Amino acid sequence: MRFGLLVPTVMESEPCTLGRLRAAATLAETHGFEALWVGDHLLYRLPILDATVAVSVLAAMTTDVAIGTNVLQLPLRRPIDVAKSFSTLSYLSNGRVILGVGVGGDYHPEWDAAGVERRGRGARCDEAIEALGWLWAGQAEAGESFTSPGVPMAPPPVGGRVPIWVGGRSEAAIRRAARCDGTLSMFVSPAHYRHIRDQILDLRGDDRPFRFGLELLGRIDDHPERARDALRSTFGRYDLDADALAKYVVTGRPEDFAEALAEFADAGVDHVSVYLPGPGWEDQAHRLATEVIPLLTPAATGAPR
Repeated sequence: MRFGLLVPTVMESEPCTLGRLRAAATLAETHGFEALWVGDHLLYRLPILDATVAVSVLAAMTTDVAIGTNVLQLPLRRPIDVAKSFSTLSYLSNGRVILGVGVGGDYHPEWDAAGVERRGRGARCDEAIEALGWLWAGQAEAGESFTSPGVPMAPPPVGGRVPIWVGGRSEAAIRRAARCDGTLSMFVSPAHYRHIRDQILDLRGDDRPFRFGLELLGRIDDHPERARDALRSTFGRYDLDADALAKYVVTGRPEDFAEALAEFADAGVDHVSVYLPGPGWEDQAHRLATEVIPLLTPAATGAPR
């Protein structure tokens, strides 16, 4: 299991300035995190940085860590724009970019502003993923919504394509992920995740490389009740049902957090994008790196014994 940090570009409690992005980059490289992730909205109920710009800045601030979207609402965009931006990011970062995608749709005003119908966004996402491949390969194709003229994209992404990881936990999202390079499920139990993993393996039917990722929301605090209160406040800002989602988040002491991570490692998760909302993000991320991850066994982290 490797670890990523979801950088708080959604400003639900504190501003996300250039200094915060720099702090995230330094922390990730100092402590050996695999990836830095950013969320995505064009318009939202909370302030949020543009995902592509934020990823670009993080790429310029780092040399080793991967950087990616968790997740870009792909149906809101034209594939040609996404293909070009992420091809350029891949080229400039020496292949360190990951394109995490999802169907989105939870905040209606941004879809209205973009002039995109929410209905049918799953099918639009599926075709957009195909179109990205056409565009990166310079392959002439035409689908129902998108077209590739067969003109090679130059410079191309490192390796010819940008890895695509798919967010979501629905049956459609699982099928979508099985056609790509990785998954980023959220709000699932270890048992549910094991089911998702088995489905993806069955759908792929071979041993092509695939990353089994998870976005895990949590709060580290030596007083578990205080951690729960902080997350309840966060859910309120997102207009989410705190009671319904409480069973999917991790709160409490470092050993409580490590125990939950170990359960997901047993379920087959090999990358965890940890979302640490609330005030004091740098302190939370530092505690994750220095107090939680060291508690995991070498078998869980893949470290040498």
